[in-house]
Amino acid sequence: MVVNPVVRWYSTAAIVEQLEHLGALGTGACITGPIYIGNPRQTYFGDDVCINPGFQSFGEGSLRIGSHVHMGQNVRILTANHNYERPDALPYDQQRVRQDVIVEECVWIGDSAIIVPGVRVGEGSIIAAGAVVTRDVPPLAIVGGAPAKVIRERPRDAYARLRTEGRYLGWPREQTLINGQAVRVRRTR
Repeated sequence: MVVNPVVRWYSTAAIVEQLEHLGALGTGACITGPIYIGNPRQTYFGDDVCINPGFQSFGEGSLRIGSHVHMGQNVRILTANHNYERPDALPYDQQRVRQDVIVEECVWIGDSAIIVPGVRVGEGSIIAAGAVVTRDVPPLAIVGGAPAKVIRERPRDAYARLRTEGRYLGWPREQTLINGQAVRVRRTR
């Protein structure tokens, strides 16, 4: 697929602008856009965060993404929900309920996965494509479905060996890459 240079430039500029406002940005991010970060000041990226086109995060809660996290296309993460527990109106009221989302290190999130408010995704876990994650994911678990359920666990010995050896896909990456181009992100915080 050939991308118009103007479209590519605009996408890159929009991503850089969002990254400049993040609460934290580790080294060597690799992002292919377009993406949308709804609450950048409360969003924190570790080192080697790789995001593919269509990523969206929404909500007033914080989003913490650990190092060496890779995401497929069209991943959505929500950090707030409507108040339906004790609303003043139906089906919900104007109040938003903030709930932080934490994605620990070395997580792989498949295409079109959705993570709802208040979830912690454990280290080394894998979220299958199309999964709807509604509760915490244990470390090294492989989850899938809607709602997502544990399918099995990653091999602990192999995972531990690769972590000890520091073997991460595409790492080390000394520069931030956006749409395949090395860019410098000026931090505003």
